[in-house]
Amino acid sequence: MKKTVSIRKKLGFPTKAQFLKEHAIYTRESLDIAGHEIMQRWETNYMKKLASIACANGGKVLELGFGMGISAHFIQKYKYSQSTPKIKSHVVIEAHPEVCKYARKMFSKEIKVGQLKLLQGYWQDVTKELKKESFDGILFDTYPLTEKEIHKNHFYFFKEAYRLLKKGGVLTYYSDESKRFSKEHLQKLREAGFKNIEWESCKVNPPKESMYWRRKTILAPKIIK
Repeated sequence: MKKTVSIRKKLGFPTKAQFLKEHAIYTRESLDIAGHEIMQRWETNYMKKLASIACANGGKVLELGFGMGISAHFIQKYKYSQSTPKIKSHVVIEAHPEVCKYARKMFSKEIKVGQLKLLQGYWQDVTKELKKESFDGILFDTYPLTEKEIHKNHFYFFKEAYRLLKKGGVLTYYSDESKRFSKEHLQKLREAGFKNIEWESCKVNPPKESMYWRRKTILAPKIIK
């Protein structure tokens, strides 16, 4: 984790406005913006797990951060699920214009027929327009844009997640922890109102040169309102 912090500090952080002007560079294995590794293909197994948690109740699912569309792909599959409740609505919030363009191309059919709704903007601006207690599941995976957000950007979303979730709704997110939640992590969840806090260990296989994760496990949170 210390190495991730030092790498990101060395790269520097663009302002929110500057970040939106940087090109989103996609390859088959990764998404980079402004020199930062935003997402990589090795996350597939983890994204599958997070999607399964977010969709456990079916109904209306909110996804924050599109990235490479890996988790969105798995969430869409729950529209046709035979073993769990089907999702009825999939809303995605994504700030970067080129990532939004990529999303529109990848899910053009789904967007056209209303199976996926894409909202462009930073979540801090967009979610305030969404009604409270309107989602059955939420998956949060946005990129930290300041030094203080490194490994902690999900902390800032907890209170808003609690507002947006229906009673019994589930929150999951990229946890940035490999074995257990830190005391600070648990405290932030409880301060937001969450009491039912669980997690699962998910096996991953990141490349040795990955800037942001090198461990073989990562926690998949299951936080119920």
